[in-house]
Amino acid sequence: MGKFPLAHAVTDIRCENDSEAKVTYGRKATIAQLLATMVQSLLLVNVGMELAMATVVIGSLYKNPNAEFLITDSESSWYGSILYLCQPIGSCLSGYAQKHFGKKSCVVLACVPSIFGWILLFYANSVTMLYWSTITMGMGLGFNDGPAYSYIGEICEPRLRGIMACVVNMACLIGVLSSYGLSYVFHWKTVAAMNALCPVMCLTFVAFIPESPIWLLSKGRNEKAMDAICWLRGWVDPCVVATEYQELMFYYKTSVDQSKAIKASKGLFSSFSWIKSASVYRPLRLVTVYYVFTLISCLTPCRPYIVKLMYESGVKDTHSISLVLFGFMQLAGSVGLTLTVRKLGKRMLTLSTLCINTLAIFMFAVYFLCINSKLIETGAYVPMVLYSIIMFSGAMGMLTVPWTLVSEIYPNEAKGFASSLTTAIFYILTFSATKVYLSVENTLGLTNTFFMMAASSFVGFVYLYRNMPETENKTFMEIEEFFVPKKEQTSAELIPGSRAVC
Repeated sequence: MGKFPLAHAVTDIRCENDSEAKVTYGRKATIAQLLATMVQSLLLVNVGMELAMATVVIGSLYKNPNAEFLITDSESSWYGSILYLCQPIGSCLSGYAQKHFGKKSCVVLACVPSIFGWILLFYANSVTMLYWSTITMGMGLGFNDGPAYSYIGEICEPRLRGIMACVVNMACLIGVLSSYGLSYVFHWKTVAAMNALCPVMCLTFVAFIPESPIWLLSKGRNEKAMDAICWLRGWVDPCVVATEYQELMFYYKTSVDQSKAIKASKGLFSSFSWIKSASVYRPLRLVTVYYVFTLISCLTPCRPYIVKLMYESGVKDTHSISLVLFGFMQLAGSVGLTLTVRKLGKRMLTLSTLCINTLAIFMFAVYFLCINSKLIETGAYVPMVLYSIIMFSGAMGMLTVPWTLVSEIYPNEAKGFASSLTTAIFYILTFSATKVYLSVENTLGLTNTFFMMAASSFVGFVYLYRNMPETENKTFMEIEEFFVPKKEQTSAELIPGSRAVC
């Protein structure tokens, strides 16, 4: 790509047809950003496989007289939830690793534990080994979500950022469908061995994509940052991306000024001082509440026990094919999100899918009530249709949109820490909800449990209707100004005459 001057000299570089007009990149830029996104997406395919594997294993071992060994109710709840408990440890460490070593280094830190986790699962012959395998996977899981989404947010143009984040979400659901589909054909240990190939492939391909340009700028590697931008914009010459380079430099400088305005201590936990900043705690609060209603409206606590839930709903002979159907419906919903997000926006998709899921959960509760009252007989049709609707609708909005927000709503200097903290909070909430679900169901019964979740989802609709902004096709500056309007910004957060970064 050749040498490129440092930041102070970038203004001297101009193309013959240079103007103040916004540069529009061509098809090659889209291809380059898609390639980088696909490599990162392999991480999320592996995440989907790991999340779905608990359902596969529990379905094979729970009260199955033909299984190699059995697991009890208590062991099932721990195995189904412990993956989420271990993730925050790796997630907090990934925030530090992103800042000091870059996003690509986090890929290695994510893949290695995952490979060992799959190996342990393949050789598991006791509940103890199941626990160790999921603990190992959980440690690697913490280095997946935050770095992947922040990387996508930093390398993509605003016109592609939402779509590429949806591609990453789709990758996770492809992983879920892959595990369910393979379990329909192969033994669960064979599925574990096949799934181990995914992190191996990711380790291989990550060497061919560039590091985040903004991270390179933060380390003073300006020439490499220019090379990365040229690669990501379709392998173009430096003069083509000179304007975007200047804007990235300005955006980075603004983020550094904000960082200096925050009194931080030294050490591993110094990043937690960012929580004091309105540009971090306000979007963090929104996404955390969003996650709570995502767990409820998408029936996430029920996922490890889908086989049990379907059996109690009347689906008694088609467990494996049901898992494949539900995985396919999730993937179809994610494809629908990718195709519609630019036109409809994230806010509209969130509210519409949350409304659909609330109604579907309410109808599920009415179905259970009718069965208990002996008004109707149990059957496979109704629960499979309702659960498929929840899977499709959730993947088209509530389940996936918050992850796209993570790549957009935080300031650059805090993005690594904030995105990792956000994913850690999500998995802590998921662990808590999954761990207590069986106790809640046993205490309240299926009918009352689903009525309670439908009511909670309605509350979520009201909250998000009042508080969620539209971020689609917005610049980072515009998104930050929603959470911290200019009149509230300090002199370090607002520099007159600034231009929004693209």
